[in-house]
Amino acid sequence: MIYKTSALLSLALCSSLAVAQTSSYETDDGWRFNPEFSIGAGYGMTKLKDGDFDEDEAAKKAFAVVKFNEFIGLEGAYIDFDEAGNDELSFDPKGATLGLILEAPISQAFSVYAKGGQMWWDGDARLEAGPIDVSDDYDGEETFWGVGTKIRLAENLDLKIEYERFNFEISRDEIDVLQPNDIDMDVDFASVNLQFTF
Repeated sequence: MIYKTSALLSLALCSSLAVAQTSSYETDDGWRFNPEFSIGAGYGMTKLKDGDFDEDEAAKKAFAVVKFNEFIGLEGAYIDFDEAGNDELSFDPKGATLGLILEAPISQAFSVYAKGGQMWWDGDARLEAGPIDVSDDYDGEETFWGVGTKIRLAENLDLKIEYERFNFEISRDEIDVLQPNDIDMDVDFASVNLQFTF
Protein backbone atom coordinates (compact mmCIF):
# COMPACT_ATOMS: atom_id res chain seq x y z
CA MET A 1 0.00 0.00 0.00
CA ILE A 2 1.05 3.60 -0.52
CA TYR A 3 1.61 4.46 3.14
CA LYS A 4 3.71 1.35 3.84
CA THR A 5 5.94 2.02 0.84
CA SER A 6 6.29 5.69 1.78
CA ALA A 7 7.20 4.81 5.37
CA LEU A 8 9.88 2.35 4.28
CA LEU A 9 11.35 4.84 1.81
CA SER A 10 11.37 7.58 4.45
CA LEU A 11 13.12 5.41 7.02
CA ALA A 12 15.62 4.17 4.44
CA LEU A 13 16.42 7.75 3.46
CA CYS A 14 16.94 8.80 7.06
CA SER A 15 19.15 5.77 7.77
CA SER A 16 21.32 6.18 4.69
CA LEU A 17 21.89 9.89 5.30
CA ALA A 18 22.84 9.31 8.92
CA VAL A 19 25.15 6.38 8.26
CA ALA A 20 26.87 8.07 5.33
CA GLN A 21 27.98 11.00 7.47
CA THR A 22 29.71 10.38 10.77
CA SER A 23 31.64 13.61 11.32
CA SER A 24 31.01 17.35 11.32
CA TYR A 25 31.73 19.63 8.39
CA GLU A 26 31.69 23.41 8.36
CA THR A 27 31.35 25.57 5.25
CA ASP A 28 33.16 28.84 4.60
CA ASP A 29 30.20 30.84 5.91
CA GLY A 30 30.20 28.95 9.24
CA TRP A 31 27.18 26.71 8.59
CA ARG A 32 27.94 23.46 10.44
CA PHE A 33 26.79 20.11 9.02
CA ASN A 34 26.55 17.79 12.03
CA PRO A 35 24.15 14.89 11.24
CA GLU A 36 22.54 12.65 13.84
CA PHE A 37 20.01 9.82 13.60
CA SER A 38 17.13 9.15 16.01
CA ILE A 39 14.22 6.76 16.33
CA GLY A 40 11.21 6.96 18.59
CA ALA A 41 7.60 6.16 19.36
CA GLY A 42 4.66 8.01 20.81
CA TYR A 43 1.10 7.72 22.03
CA GLY A 44 -1.60 10.34 22.21
CA MET A 45 -5.17 11.46 21.71
CA THR A 46 -6.84 12.66 18.54
CA LYS A 47 -9.82 14.95 18.09
CA LEU A 48 -11.75 14.20 14.91
CA LYS A 49 -14.21 16.84 13.77
CA ASP A 50 -16.50 17.17 10.79
CA GLY A 51 -20.24 16.91 10.20
CA ASP A 52 -20.27 13.16 10.87
CA PHE A 53 -17.52 12.64 13.45
CA ASP A 54 -16.86 14.57 16.66
CA GLU A 55 -15.04 12.43 19.18
CA ASP A 56 -11.74 11.69 20.90
CA GLU A 57 -9.70 8.62 19.98
CA ALA A 58 -6.19 7.32 20.64
CA ALA A 59 -3.34 7.04 18.14
CA LYS A 60 0.12 5.43 18.07
CA LYS A 61 3.19 6.64 16.19
CA ALA A 62 6.65 5.34 15.26
CA PHE A 63 9.20 7.66 13.65
CA ALA A 64 12.79 8.17 12.53
CA VAL A 65 14.59 11.51 12.33
CA VAL A 66 17.78 12.61 10.64
CA LYS A 67 19.07 16.01 11.82
CA PHE A 68 21.48 17.80 9.48
CA ASN A 69 22.47 20.20 12.23
CA GLU A 70 20.87 21.51 15.43
CA PHE A 71 18.28 23.52 13.47
CA ILE A 72 17.13 21.45 10.46
CA GLY A 73 16.02 17.83 10.04
CA LEU A 74 13.73 15.39 8.26
CA GLU A 75 11.22 13.07 9.96
CA GLY A 76 9.55 9.97 8.52
CA ALA A 77 6.69 8.55 10.60
CA TYR A 78 3.93 5.95 10.61
CA ILE A 79 0.72 6.76 12.51
CA ASP A 80 -2.07 4.33 13.39
CA PHE A 81 -5.25 6.27 14.17
CA ASP A 82 -8.01 4.46 16.05
CA GLU A 83 -11.37 3.86 14.43
CA ALA A 84 -13.82 6.75 14.60
CA GLY A 85 -17.50 6.70 13.77
CA ASN A 86 -21.11 7.30 14.58
CA ASP A 87 -24.19 5.07 14.67
CA GLU A 88 -23.95 4.28 10.95
CA LEU A 89 -20.49 5.12 9.54
CA SER A 90 -17.03 4.12 10.80
CA PHE A 91 -13.60 5.19 9.52
CA ASP A 92 -10.24 3.57 10.42
CA PRO A 93 -7.26 5.45 8.89
CA LYS A 94 -3.48 4.87 9.00
CA GLY A 95 -0.79 6.97 7.38
CA ALA A 96 2.87 7.65 6.67
CA THR A 97 4.36 11.13 6.80
CA LEU A 98 7.52 12.84 5.62
CA GLY A 99 8.18 16.29 7.03
CA LEU A 100 10.77 19.02 7.47
CA ILE A 101 11.65 19.97 11.06
CA LEU A 102 12.87 23.46 12.02
CA GLU A 103 14.16 23.47 15.61
CA ALA A 104 15.16 26.35 17.88
CA PRO A 105 17.35 25.33 20.85
CA ILE A 106 16.55 27.33 23.99
CA SER A 107 19.16 25.59 26.14
CA GLN A 108 21.17 22.37 26.04
CA ALA A 109 18.22 20.51 27.59
CA PHE A 110 15.23 22.21 25.97
CA SER A 111 14.15 23.24 22.47
CA VAL A 112 11.01 24.09 20.51
CA TYR A 113 10.28 23.15 16.91
CA ALA A 114 7.82 23.35 14.04
CA LYS A 115 7.35 20.86 11.23
CA GLY A 116 5.32 20.35 8.10
CA GLY A 117 5.12 18.03 5.14
CA GLN A 118 3.06 15.38 3.39
CA MET A 119 0.92 12.53 4.69
CA TRP A 120 -0.05 9.46 2.62
CA TRP A 121 -3.01 7.70 4.20
CA ASP A 122 -5.19 4.64 3.77
CA GLY A 123 -8.48 3.97 5.55
CA ASP A 124 -11.37 1.53 5.73
CA ALA A 125 -14.89 3.00 5.78
CA ARG A 126 -17.97 0.97 6.67
CA LEU A 127 -21.66 1.82 6.51
CA GLU A 128 -24.17 -0.13 8.64
CA ALA A 129 -27.69 1.24 8.27
CA GLY A 130 -30.61 -1.17 8.57
CA PRO A 131 -30.21 -3.88 5.92
CA ILE A 132 -27.22 -2.06 4.35
CA ASP A 133 -23.75 -3.27 5.39
CA VAL A 134 -21.11 -1.99 2.95
CA SER A 135 -17.38 -1.39 3.38
CA ASP A 136 -14.63 -0.05 1.13
CA ASP A 137 -11.01 1.11 1.28
CA TYR A 138 -9.87 4.66 0.49
CA ASP A 139 -6.53 6.44 0.28
CA GLY A 140 -5.20 9.92 -0.33
CA GLU A 141 -2.42 12.39 0.37
CA GLU A 142 -2.66 15.65 2.28
CA THR A 143 -0.31 18.19 3.83
CA PHE A 144 0.14 18.41 7.60
CA TRP A 145 1.86 20.64 10.15
CA GLY A 146 2.85 20.49 13.80
CA VAL A 147 4.64 22.15 16.71
CA GLY A 148 6.37 20.69 19.73
CA THR A 149 8.91 20.85 22.53
CA LYS A 150 11.87 18.56 23.16
CA ILE A 151 13.23 17.94 26.67
CA ARG A 152 16.53 16.13 27.31
CA LEU A 153 16.05 13.25 29.80
CA ALA A 154 19.46 11.62 29.39
CA GLU A 155 22.45 11.84 27.06
CA ASN A 156 20.71 9.96 24.23
CA LEU A 157 17.06 10.12 25.33
CA ASP A 158 14.57 12.95 24.78
CA LEU A 159 10.93 13.52 25.67
CA LYS A 160 8.90 15.20 22.90
CA ILE A 161 5.46 16.73 23.42
CA GLU A 162 3.76 17.45 20.10
CA TYR A 163 0.62 18.86 18.56
CA GLU A 164 -0.09 17.99 14.90
CA ARG A 165 -2.94 18.80 12.51
CA PHE A 166 -3.93 16.34 9.77
CA ASN A 167 -6.75 16.29 7.26
CA PHE A 168 -8.64 13.47 5.53
CA GLU A 169 -10.68 14.21 2.42
CA ILE A 170 -12.91 11.74 0.54
CA SER A 171 -15.13 13.06 -2.23
CA ARG A 172 -18.78 12.13 -2.52
CA ASP A 173 -18.06 10.52 -5.93
CA GLU A 174 -15.65 8.07 -4.28
CA ILE A 175 -17.99 7.28 -1.38
CA ASP A 176 -21.13 6.68 -3.48
CA VAL A 177 -23.61 4.74 -1.29
CA LEU A 178 -21.49 5.01 1.85
CA GLN A 179 -22.09 8.71 2.40
CA PRO A 180 -24.39 11.39 0.97
CA ASN A 181 -21.76 14.16 1.39
CA ASP A 182 -17.99 14.64 1.08
CA ILE A 183 -15.89 13.72 4.11
CA ASP A 184 -13.54 16.57 5.06
CA MET A 185 -12.18 15.67 8.47
CA ASP A 186 -9.62 17.70 10.45
CA VAL A 187 -7.70 15.61 12.97
CA ASP A 188 -5.84 17.18 15.90
CA PHE A 189 -3.21 14.85 17.38
CA ALA A 190 -1.59 15.63 20.75
CA SER A 191 1.10 13.10 21.70
CA VAL A 192 3.91 12.28 24.11
CA ASN A 193 6.96 10.67 22.50
CA LEU A 194 10.30 9.16 23.53
CA GLN A 195 13.19 9.65 21.12
CA PHE A 196 16.53 7.81 21.22
CA THR A 197 19.51 9.34 19.41
CA PHE A 198 22.41 7.17 18.23
